[in-house]
Amino acid sequence: MADNIIGIDIGGTNLRGALVDSEGNILKRAKISSEADQGIDKLIENLTSFIADISKGEKVANIGIGIPGIIDSKTGIITQAPNIMNVDNYPLRSVLNEKLGSDLNLVIENDANSAAVGEWWMGAAKDVNSMIMVTLGTGVGGGIVLDGKLWTGADGMAGEIGHITIYPEGALCNCGNYGCLESYASATAIRRMVHEGLEDKHLNTVLRETTENTHIEDIPRIVMEAATSGDKFSLSIWKEVGTALGIGIADLVNLLNIEMVVIGGGVSNAWDLFINTTIGEAKKRAFRAPMQRAKIKKGLLKDDAGILGSVYLALHNNS
Repeated sequence: MADNIIGIDIGGTNLRGALVDSEGNILKRAKISSEADQGIDKLIENLTSFIADISKGEKVANIGIGIPGIIDSKTGIITQAPNIMNVDNYPLRSVLNEKLGSDLNLVIENDANSAAVGEWWMGAAKDVNSMIMVTLGTGVGGGIVLDGKLWTGADGMAGEIGHITIYPEGALCNCGNYGCLESYASATAIRRMVHEGLEDKHLNTVLRETTENTHIEDIPRIVMEAATSGDKFSLSIWKEVGTALGIGIADLVNLLNIEMVVIGGGVSNAWDLFINTTIGEAKKRAFRAPMQRAKIKKGLLKDDAGILGSVYLALHNNS
């Protein structure tokens, strides 16, 4: 009988993982706080404890880990990870092998790449060979699967879809550039648009009251609820999101002629508020034939996408 695999998705707040069989069936799952904001040492402490707990009583030879940042998947080194303190060319695989055993097959990959593989293997894109995953969360991430293989590029940095330039003179992005897709289609972008809109004292919107005492993380949800209720300003924000996303998708379709674009992440919960604008904008800007072929779908796996993608990469070790 084949050994089971552990798939892990590390976020800035939570560490999620599961024990999975080789067919992609989840046998056991768990979630703890990652405490990544306390630094890499604390994260490693939590990660090793998590792996020990979820593998108790099981024979596990393969572990896949998805983590945000720039990852050299060939060496298992985290080159940069903006949400984890004290990380600069950190040898994650070597450290974990030292703590957990040198015979353990550990595959480390960018979290959005892992999510793309998960949706390709077991989710919305399981019937296609070439796809792109766009994750709309705090930022905008992405992963590319071409001819059934994850494409990570020469330096492991392929798929940085959030930093396609949409508007050259647009809003400042966290990366230092202006007008990136991330500046218009992420939770951070939505919060920026709300803040800028409310500076106009004559703007009539329910957001003036509903966001006053709202935690910053909840603002995208409040904007979604307001738009669903017909608030014009909130609706205009989702139109902005949809337009920018459509421009970015048109670029990707023209460049790679992929079969499918899968959209996931927390912001995709507002799917009905932006997707028609996204599809319309993409069709307007992309070449007709590849755009007719390309399907745009909502991700199916949610939080399990990264976990299952990490499992697949650990099984096949083709990252």
